[in-house]
Amino acid sequence: MNIRCVLTDLQQEQHAFEKCIRFHLIRERYQPFSTLYIQLAAEDVSFQPCSAFFYLEQQELMHGTVQKYSFLKRKNQYILQAQIRSFSCCLSRNQLVPGLYPNTTLSDLLNAYRLPHLTYEDVPAISYIYVREHAGIWDSVVAYNYKLNHGYPFIRNSNHLCMLPRTDSVAINLPAHHIIQESSGGDTSGLVSRIEMANLAGEYGSFAADNPEAAAREIVSVRQIQMDRQFLYHPEDALQFRIALSNRRLRSKTVVYQGYCGEDLEDLIQVNGEISGRVSRIAVSGNEKGIFTEDTFYFDSFCNP
Repeated sequence: MNIRCVLTDLQQEQHAFEKCIRFHLIRERYQPFSTLYIQLAAEDVSFQPCSAFFYLEQQELMHGTVQKYSFLKRKNQYILQAQIRSFSCCLSRNQLVPGLYPNTTLSDLLNAYRLPHLTYEDVPAISYIYVREHAGIWDSVVAYNYKLNHGYPFIRNSNHLCMLPRTDSVAINLPAHHIIQESSGGDTSGLVSRIEMANLAGEYGSFAADNPEAAAREIVSVRQIQMDRQFLYHPEDALQFRIALSNRRLRSKTVVYQGYCGEDLEDLIQVNGEISGRVSRIAVSGNEKGIFTEDTFYFDSFCNP
């Protein structure tokens, strides 16, 4: 494994590690951060790691903050084990002042605080965002994206926020002779069958929508909600937005292969000469047996629709 991990301590000094015992990196379409679990052979155990860069074959796969760490001594060798999250996790850990934000740009939302190492696409402004009490910035970004183009945001390159669909047509070919397993499945645990929403007076009966995906499976899961001020001028969008959220990960396909081809979320992937879709979840693992990648493709309202 050609792996390098650079940790920064409280004094901003860097500590480079070249010997990785094992690692597991997860990047998922519907999470605003990547997570890395890693074990490194260590010599210096006198510092407190704060942030980390992680490189695989000289490609940066993670730049994040160390959430948990411990130094172990095993058979006269020190081992550093750590859990690291990309800096984009700040999107879920910070809250905006609640209320109405008229004529909003994405930078208006993201520049409310200093969010280190976060970059984002330049997207058009929208008419308004309504920030609910106790809502994280990520919740507002999700609503912004849906109002912008009925899409759902995602994080690429560890800390780059994307809201526009990928349009590149050149696919990454996974090596057929290294493919270990292919499977298909789905997740219906979040399906909502019907949304009923009150009007501004708090009266029900004006707005409702059914989910055909739930009806086809005879799932009954009805939600009663107050008027969503995020979609005050388009109440039907409030209903369809929630149904789309409940349909996430509805169908999926997974490919496991030996190695890593450098793919990122929403990259177009080709397997055995056929387009599988745009990748929705990536799990890369490494140990003494080598490097293995698990690519999952979701088929729902936001992914490979």
